[in-house]
Amino acid sequence: MEKIPVNIITGFLGAGKTTAIINLLSQKTTDDQWAVIINEFGTISIDTKTLQSAFDSENVYEIAGGCICCTAKGYLNETLDTVIQSGKYSRIIVEPTGLGGVDMVSEIVASQTTLELKQIICLVDINSVQKPKLMMIPIFRAQISKSNIIVFTKTDLISDVSVLSELKEQFLKSFPESDILNEKLNISLLDGNLLKDEIQKPKFSFIDPNLSATNFLQKSYTFDLSTIFDSNKFRLLLQKHLSIIRAKGFIRTEKGWKLLNFTLMECVFEDAEDCMETEFVIIMDKSEPNLMNIMADEIAKAIR
Repeated sequence: MEKIPVNIITGFLGAGKTTAIINLLSQKTTDDQWAVIINEFGTISIDTKTLQSAFDSENVYEIAGGCICCTAKGYLNETLDTVIQSGKYSRIIVEPTGLGGVDMVSEIVASQTTLELKQIICLVDINSVQKPKLMMIPIFRAQISKSNIIVFTKTDLISDVSVLSELKEQFLKSFPESDILNEKLNISLLDGNLLKDEIQKPKFSFIDPNLSATNFLQKSYTFDLSTIFDSNKFRLLLQKHLSIIRAKGFIRTEKGWKLLNFTLMECVFEDAEDCMETEFVIIMDKSEPNLMNIMADEIAKAIR
């Protein structure tokens, strides 16, 4: 039986993986069936809902509540078995959580005799090069070093060509062995021979504690329809606490329903369809150990 090609699309929190995958799916032919396995770090399925709204929901498989590179790796095996046994897919895309590594995921895929591990692609927000704190996070660095191809995202937000060129050069100084492609994630990048021997023949049998999502905290929040948030106050709340590295969700604001997308680089409120309730997740490092305990009070201050 012909093996099913599998691509891992990795990248740190907020790199734009889900958006890039949606654009990737739009490039395939309509009769070509792909399965997308998406791993949510939090308990709220923000990225899954976004993917399902743009893609056939029955082809999106969610693994929530843990990281498939460590605590939820058993669920990845089960999901891969389900996809394989369906017999209807010609390709599988795996999107690990932004706090997930590549090692364990590639090992699990390679252990399946009916699957063929193809290019492992890491998306990197070009603006992250200007964030020393982010550049030093072990998971961020490991995602880059263990991938075959690097694709910069959000380059369209930088109009100055010279600034963009400087950022790319700065990245290469930190990761000189990276195979960088400056274009957007394109379907032509998916196939080809793997470039790194350690990925081609994975031999990972342990989890480095420095590369574990357990180094981060996450909390999910829900509010009913009567709760309306002040978007500016909410933005300031997220920006003032340096330990908060990611927030995302659907929020009812004074300007209507918005998709919140907060990273260390930006905080964006995009127009969204009406929802049944406000739901969002906040992810932080452990530099402010007491912040999680007072976060509910902090969030209450952003309610109108």
